[in-house]
Amino acid sequence: MSEPVGDYLAEYTSAQAAADYVIDKLPKILASPTDRIELATIIKNPAFNTALRYLMAPPISKDDLDTVMCRSVTGTAIRNDQDFADELVALLRQTIDPKRFPWLSNDAPPTDAELNIAKISSAVVATCQRVQTKRRGDEKAELEGAVVRLLDALGFVRIPTPRGSIKHAEDLPKAGEYMVGATLGNDNGDCIIGLYDRRRLALECKSSNSEINSRKRLNKEVIKDAKNWSAQFGAQVLTAAALRGVFKPEYVLDAQNTPIMIVWEHRLDDLEAFIESTKL
Repeated sequence: MSEPVGDYLAEYTSAQAAADYVIDKLPKILASPTDRIELATIIKNPAFNTALRYLMAPPISKDDLDTVMCRSVTGTAIRNDQDFADELVALLRQTIDPKRFPWLSNDAPPTDAELNIAKISSAVVATCQRVQTKRRGDEKAELEGAVVRLLDALGFVRIPTPRGSIKHAEDLPKAGEYMVGATLGNDNGDCIIGLYDRRRLALECKSSNSEINSRKRLNKEVIKDAKNWSAQFGAQVLTAAALRGVFKPEYVLDAQNTPIMIVWEHRLDDLEAFIESTKL
């Protein structure tokens, strides 16, 4: 409830400018053959690229677009390959939102009202996604920050995070040390803590705003990581999840049975108590 309207309005301004530009260029883009130079300009610009993908119903992510097109969709690839540019436009024609762009099915120019509605609604769609993504990122960052502040207060020493993947237990933090954003095997851990009894605690920070979303954040992501770490490092690495937001109780119970230790942002003293309990 404390989400400020200012965040939405700030994002909307840039999203509207991008939507206005891309929609104004639709006649050139949808022409046959398409204007690949104009299309390449849009693909190369991150804001325009997002606006173009959000004309589709439903919007498509950059990764999914690459998958559907069977190659990386870049400005250079579009500029240098007319056939590839035409294939992308064919996909756009097939998936563009008929509710926002009704005039395309009639092969007629839009009215001023239709054009205005399409621009505003497209900006709203992109803005909502941006705000939600930013909110999740901010909440995760705040939770990670709270964990780091706790470790600092306990006298733990932060050590540099290796650039590559950590394959061996001896490369993990020693007792009283921690690192942030490390890759253990093939999976990323938000905070790796060297416990006093020489075990390590791989802590994942997860934020969720719905019960449905909580299953992905906790049961799919953390449980998968925990199983992989257990297989590679054995009992030397424990897994914990620090949670913020809305999580369905049965999903939390399933995670605990993996086993994964659960701590909550508003009760980080539980994490402190566990760490202190590992003193020999």
